[in-house]
Amino acid sequence: MMRSACLLVALVASVRADDSTVTLSNGVVMPMAAAGTWQYNASEAEASVAAALEAGFRHIDTANDYGNQDGVSRGLAAGAAATGLKRDDIFITTKVPGCGVQGVDSKDCQGSTAQFLDDNIELLGSAYPDFGGYADLVLLHFPPCTKGIEGEMTWCNTHRQEACSECDNIKAQWTAMLDAYAAGKYKAIGVSNYCDVCLACLDGVATFPMVNQIQLHVGMGKDPQGMVAMNAKLGIVTQAWSPLGSGGHGSDDILSGNLTTGIAAAHNVSTAQVALKYLVDKGAAIVTKSSNPEHLAEDVDLWSWDLTADEIAALDDDSAAAGDAPSFECDNQASLALAV
Repeated sequence: MMRSACLLVALVASVRADDSTVTLSNGVVMPMAAAGTWQYNASEAEASVAAALEAGFRHIDTANDYGNQDGVSRGLAAGAAATGLKRDDIFITTKVPGCGVQGVDSKDCQGSTAQFLDDNIELLGSAYPDFGGYADLVLLHFPPCTKGIEGEMTWCNTHRQEACSECDNIKAQWTAMLDAYAAGKYKAIGVSNYCDVCLACLDGVATFPMVNQIQLHVGMGKDPQGMVAMNAKLGIVTQAWSPLGSGGHGSDDILSGNLTTGIAAAHNVSTAQVALKYLVDKGAAIVTKSSNPEHLAEDVDLWSWDLTADEIAALDDDSAAAGDAPSFECDNQASLALAV
């Protein structure tokens, strides 16, 4: 079954495969199954969020650079009204761009990031009266990129590792995150596309990132560049973007390949469910993008059936996407040791 989907996955060794939540390092409990809103306009986001809550999702994911948070707010209000859900029943994740990109001022990384964090809260609460003035999780969407053309990260994509050399800017953005966290605007804070070199810039901070979102999906191997193991050692929950492959659009190998198609047929489920179940069995929290109620219902149905040991082993061994990198701005350095 071909579907356009962008998923986030959280991996921690301590999470049980049959558990529907993951506990972050500060004790915040995050639902494993979440609905994303990447590439939706405001109206599409509104419809998908409301449909997701009605389908049983309790975690909604968005980002400042998605440009749809007003729609997400309307969808939260509509979905909560339709289901009777209270604010505490819904987990909301958002993201802020790296300094120098998409409007975050490279000349004032801390102050500009602080403004973006406030803007997120304002937009997410704009149409949802029960929002409460806080989001559950916020991530720095990617490392800073203050070289090349202001507002773009093309230069840093080409010159990998350069973003992680901007330690002062990384620290400035994290200081803004810590301030917003201390003020109760966000219940948890984290990063995305951060390799060990980037994380080393935060070594010794009072509160370390609780989440790190990287590319991770079937076909990349068990632990590309050792990032999952690194995050676990540091007490960070690993989140994967594009766990269905092809940059979040869903790869043919995953959604219609022989391996996943055969497993799906054996369990009378979709190939997307196979890929998601594989991650859930590893203690993964997922965010699936869909506005189709049928697909949403499938994506939340991950605990009523089980993969066999042989199927899990086959998925573990799949190397169809071995060339995909966990981060688009850097690579992990195996020899680097953090003292967190």
